[in-house]
Amino acid sequence: MNKVNSDRIILSDNLLDSNSSISRHDTLPLTVVIPAYNEKETIIQSVNSFIQQNYKDLTLYIVNDGWFRMKKIDFLEKIGSIATEKVLGFYQSEEYPNIYLINKVNGGKSDALNVGINYARTPYISFVDADSFLEKNALLTLMTPFYFSDDIVSIGGLIRPMTRQENFAQRSIKVRTWNLLTGFQYLEYLRSVLVFRSSLSNIDSTVIISGAFGVYKLDMLREINGYDTHSIGEDFDLTLGIRKYIDDHNLSSKQIFIYDSVCWTQPPSTVGDLVKQRSRWQIGFLQTIFKYRKMIFNKHYKNVGIIGLPLFIFTEIISFFMETIGLGLGIYFVAVSVVTWKEAVFVFLLSYFI
Repeated sequence: MNKVNSDRIILSDNLLDSNSSISRHDTLPLTVVIPAYNEKETIIQSVNSFIQQNYKDLTLYIVNDGWFRMKKIDFLEKIGSIATEKVLGFYQSEEYPNIYLINKVNGGKSDALNVGINYARTPYISFVDADSFLEKNALLTLMTPFYFSDDIVSIGGLIRPMTRQENFAQRSIKVRTWNLLTGFQYLEYLRSVLVFRSSLSNIDSTVIISGAFGVYKLDMLREINGYDTHSIGEDFDLTLGIRKYIDDHNLSSKQIFIYDSVCWTQPPSTVGDLVKQRSRWQIGFLQTIFKYRKMIFNKHYKNVGIIGLPLFIFTEIISFFMETIGLGLGIYFVAVSVVTWKEAVFVFLLSYFI
């Protein structure tokens, strides 16, 4: 990898020290892929956050997964060879020539991401959900570790849930909210994403890089044949797939998490949507754990096999039993009039998210 001249690295925003960040004029070439399907409520704001990035050498691919139709106006060279559903056409923004739309037959999120991998022409690629919005220096900060280490193959950024939908449009992110559901989700993200993933990253035990915001070396993704389109927890599956490849080939590569780079996402706003999301997460978790079960307590996979995966599984299992017991007790206490149903719901949400 071509390193940036250290004499030209300018530090700012307190990234590494009081004068630390990478000058936008020295940025490494990066492609961002946004998979889109029925995202009309959020895609415009998401693209606007891309346009406002303080990053120079940047390309955006919006992969339309059979959502809407447009007139074909351009063509892109396919470089990767990952099998995907048929690509129907290519489009380029006249106002922002580094923004492309790839139209394809519906095949799911993982299939759309694989199309992005196939057509990317930069050495680094990032994936961002269509309902997520990047802070201005998010990509600049996320890419920083690549300048100082050739061993890093993927980096996860910090995901923070928005508590008010109008915040991003007003460019003023505030987390105060009277909505218990979104408020508790905010606390949960701090615990599970900020604290848990930071801790595992510090001991080279990263087990998941969020699909909502992460960056990878493109060659590594093509080497492992991209995302598994049969996987429900595609981000968890991809992270473990990379880790398995690294250790099976005796590489010194590593995956890390940094909290300085922030991506805001819109959390479920109703109980029904939350249940759907968490059900999908749990099914994906179980599916991926079964697929990579031979890595668990396997010293061949170093800290991930000995520490990261067992700890992740343990916390998920303990959380499940505690939530089940708490729900049962809550129903019982309401039935015998020890507490009101509102008090029971409040305590359950508090215990679930914290």
